[in-house]
Amino acid sequence: MSAEPLLISIQGQVASQRLELALSVGATTRVGRLPLSGWAVPWDKMISREHADLTWDGARLQIELTDNARNPLMHHGKQVRKLSIEPGDWFQIGQTTFQTLSLNGTIESPQPLEATTSFAMDAAEGYSAADLRKFQFQNASQQLELLSELPEGLRKATSDQELCGTLSRLLLAALPQAVAVAVSHYDVSELPADPYVMTEFPKPLTMRMELREEYTGRFRPSRRMIWQALTHERSLIHISSGDDDPEAGVTMSEGLGWSFCCPVRGDATKGWCLYVSGRGTRTGAMLITEADLLPDLRFTELVAQFIGSVRQIRLLQEQKTQLSTFFSPKVIESLNDSRRSTSLLSPAERNVSVLFCDVRGFSRKSERLQGNLLELLDSVSAALGVMAKGIQENDGTIADFQGDAALGFWGWPVPLEDGPLPACRAALQIYQDFRENVLRTGHRLEGFSVGIGIAHGRAVAGQIGTDRQAKVGVLGPVVNLGSRLEGLSKQFGIPICIDENTANYVRTQLSPAQATVRRLAWVRPKGMDNPIRIYGLIPGPSESLGWTSELLEQADAALELIIAGAWEKGRNLLQCFPASDGPTQQILRLMAATGNQPPPDWDGAFTLSNK
Repeated sequence: MSAEPLLISIQGQVASQRLELALSVGATTRVGRLPLSGWAVPWDKMISREHADLTWDGARLQIELTDNARNPLMHHGKQVRKLSIEPGDWFQIGQTTFQTLSLNGTIESPQPLEATTSFAMDAAEGYSAADLRKFQFQNASQQLELLSELPEGLRKATSDQELCGTLSRLLLAALPQAVAVAVSHYDVSELPADPYVMTEFPKPLTMRMELREEYTGRFRPSRRMIWQALTHERSLIHISSGDDDPEAGVTMSEGLGWSFCCPVRGDATKGWCLYVSGRGTRTGAMLITEADLLPDLRFTELVAQFIGSVRQIRLLQEQKTQLSTFFSPKVIESLNDSRRSTSLLSPAERNVSVLFCDVRGFSRKSERLQGNLLELLDSVSAALGVMAKGIQENDGTIADFQGDAALGFWGWPVPLEDGPLPACRAALQIYQDFRENVLRTGHRLEGFSVGIGIAHGRAVAGQIGTDRQAKVGVLGPVVNLGSRLEGLSKQFGIPICIDENTANYVRTQLSPAQATVRRLAWVRPKGMDNPIRIYGLIPGPSESLGWTSELLEQADAALELIIAGAWEKGRNLLQCFPASDGPTQQILRLMAATGNQPPPDWDGAFTLSNK
């Protein structure tokens, strides 16, 4: 066993591609085209960046390929991934020969390869953003100056085509050896599964090319490089060997010697890439290696990261603007919380509270303003604005506007914590805003009133619709119930009508100063088979309406008698209420419709003939 270092001669296809290096006993070194540490063999594309580990134990040289090595070791015409040779022997990787110095100081000449492995691009050979951060910029001051102009260029770009033009001109100015630049955007869902089936390659959604004036050739970005960069989200470099074959590898545009392609990563820039092609090196060296191009690729990667970040911010701002149409700031903040699931907008079954709100008096006002429809529209917009404000300020979601009506709901995307209380507070706020302005001469709400229905129960809420068109919505029986309650509020002459679930919450959670709950009736709405108990949510204390607690107790007692079939006794108790009391008058009308006698099939619920 020798204690002397082992001399290894590394020879490429031309005389200038030569290295002679010594490996100490017990030492291991990494060989690759551009390893992080070890011996660099930059001229051979068939050598991976991190290709093989060499260990000299004093007697034999051990060679073992890394997991990412693309091509095998060639030893006397055989392909292997692991090898042990004595001094004086040799092996090859690609077009490069590794010769070891024999113990007697002679080098055995290798036999020519019978076959070599053809070059094919591999995702493992690309560069991630983290890889490129290890390399220094060249001419950083000039590039930084050009980069400082980018924000203004982005501000002026009013379309993707203009944005692509801004980027391509910047890269051409920042990279002296670049001859042609293409900035393009593809639909990644249309990219072929096989990059070598070129008939399937889609046309770019957007593409802008910039060429130096002296370039007279035809510039055609390699679709295979673009496919690889977009599919694996890694930057790629290709250096021409002078014999590019369109069927076997990457094509190179006429007169150009190298290209690199950099994807623009991010949700807002999927399918975007920056493609740069040129000739020569900054130093004027005859031999071009990846090491010569990596500083420029890193600058291009920096531009891509900048664009990706800016467009992502713009996307979030646009989404936030759109969301603000439906959600309150508190809900939007919850949606933007990175700790929450990204599928929050997906439909889900939840406990929800539904609020239907309808403008009353619209027909009279439209008749009065039939000669000034813009003023009518302005009035309706003001009414809808009051509804939207009440819903959003109480952290609700606006599902829909229908003419002069609005639908809001709670419980999605943020789960309910206080049951239907936020919906009740929103209803009280909406009612108060209308009440303060409907009597003001000249006000946009003049002549309007409002009717509101609130129901609480299970429903599916989320983005509902088709692939082409979707909106935030809520679906389920509770939604239909909320709509019916809004209609019943008009029949019973009260501003807000609620279901039994909501009434149970309100009685224990809202103070008498905020609202009064009054039982109205047991009814079977038109088109519904099952009867429901309905209640009125009366703004403010009952005393402000002339109702004492004793009077409300008497109303409850009257309803119990009527439900039990003792209509005459119930009618007598209701006589205590004034003729202006809407709930009493509706009960009396319903009783009168059957001659003030319970029908033969009376089960305690009034069957309503209209909505």
